Amino acid sequence: MSHSGMRKPEISKFSQPVVDPLFYVLTGTSLLCTLLIVVRIVPADRVQYTFLLWNLFLAWLPLLVSMAAIILTRLNKGAELAASLVLCGIAWLLLYPNAPYLTTDLIHLVFNPDYAAYNRDGLLIWYDLVLFFLFSWCGLLLGYLSMRHFHEIVNFYMNPVLGWLFVLSVAFLGGFGIYLGRVIRLNSWDILNPLRLAAGILEGISLRSAVFTVLFGTLILIVYLSLYMLGVSRAPAKDKNRI
Repeated sequence: MSHSGMRKPEISKFSQPVVDPLFYVLTGTSLLCTLLIVVRIVPADRVQYTFLLWNLFLAWLPLLVSMAAIILTRLNKGAELAASLVLCGIAWLLLYPNAPYLTTDLIHLVFNPDYAAYNRDGLLIWYDLVLFFLFSWCGLLLGYLSMRHFHEIVNFYMNPVLGWLFVLSVAFLGGFGIYLGRVIRLNSWDILNPLRLAAGILEGISLRSAVFTVLFGTLILIVYLSLYMLGVSRAPAKDKNRI
């Protein structure tokens, strides 16, 4: 990131509103997910799947960091802006896998012994299917919006080619991060324990993790490209010169 690039004044021309309209959709969806967990207590007669709420909270963190980065582009300039964006970028990259990680929680639905025998007249399995899908979709959208923020920043201060290389790299790094979280059981805060982090990463380097990374990296990339192109196709002609 060049020092001279930080002096560009046309911040408003590349930056979306700090609070994107999608933010409100995600807020509403998150509240709905919480409500579904509470309502489920009645038919199931027990509290279940509350871990989804914690995972959803973690999925919000990369978006909050990316929104902070957008704010910084409007408040800082020069070397101060470069340093703050690098720090935000590192924090975001560490937190980003928490968003698409929610898709892996579907494994709890697949292997739930309560569904060993399918009851075609029962609604609980369909309720849970919608519940898990909404959590997963919310995670994918949170990941998409936060990545789009940084995609715009890289585009503006560097160039579009590097912007798309950034998206491609983060998609597959995110896939590997999901593997480290789901299989190796690393957490974002393990950065505070370098030995544990290094051991986990080394343990995660294998053919199995490579296949897992490609699968989930491809999922992340397809979701991003689909939503990005949908936004571009619906944008007014005068705005299509943005990223």
